[in-house]
Amino acid sequence: MPEPSPGILDRPVMETPLAVLDFETTGLYAGGDRAIEVAVVRLEPGCGPQLALDTLVNPQRPVAATHIHGIRDRDVIDAPTFREMSGELVRALEGCVLAAYNAYFDMRFLDWEMRAAGLADRPPFLCLMYMRPLLGLGRRCGLDCACCAHGIDHSTAHTAADDALAAARLWRFYVPGMVELGIRTFRDLAERGRYKFTDSFTRPPLRSEDTLLPALDAPLKPRARPLAAFLKP
Repeated sequence: MPEPSPGILDRPVMETPLAVLDFETTGLYAGGDRAIEVAVVRLEPGCGPQLALDTLVNPQRPVAATHIHGIRDRDVIDAPTFREMSGELVRALEGCVLAAYNAYFDMRFLDWEMRAAGLADRPPFLCLMYMRPLLGLGRRCGLDCACCAHGIDHSTAHTAADDALAAARLWRFYVPGMVELGIRTFRDLAERGRYKFTDSFTRPPLRSEDTLLPALDAPLKPRARPLAAFLKP
């Protein structure tokens, strides 16, 4: 019997949990800019989206781009640093294939912040934006446009938890597209089209027992928002 392939290539897509990640940041360039908000919404097979992590992050530098995300210096002054909350992030991502709408943006920040926190492992990931043309669901477009095309309310853009939840709700429209195309495993998905994110399928999901996680020295600090934002279909 042949040995299973490394990473997730031979895992069934529909039976693998996803963790949908979204960052808000001080700008566009990881390292010079920093994460100031992070959220993870988990999608377990057969279940609806569940918010697993939602916190502001102290970037240890002045906040910028407030006109986009609405976050100010005083909002993050008592929030945990990325290093302090990195253990909670790993636990939220544990065992999952990571997904993000504009994954190349979010993964740049995740990679930089994780390295700075002393964590080396990188999870496999999907880019939900590039999966639209890959599955024949439409052109590559912004999250607002994709949500509009599928009738998903996304009136609170640029809030990490709301963006992650909106992206997670898109997944139920991707599943029929994969079924129709006969995509069962991540290998099938990689063979459907050559995209950079499919190179990550050779990596296994994160496991917290493989990583020395820092203790959480400051409580998580979610941004205040109406509960109704999480009750919309």
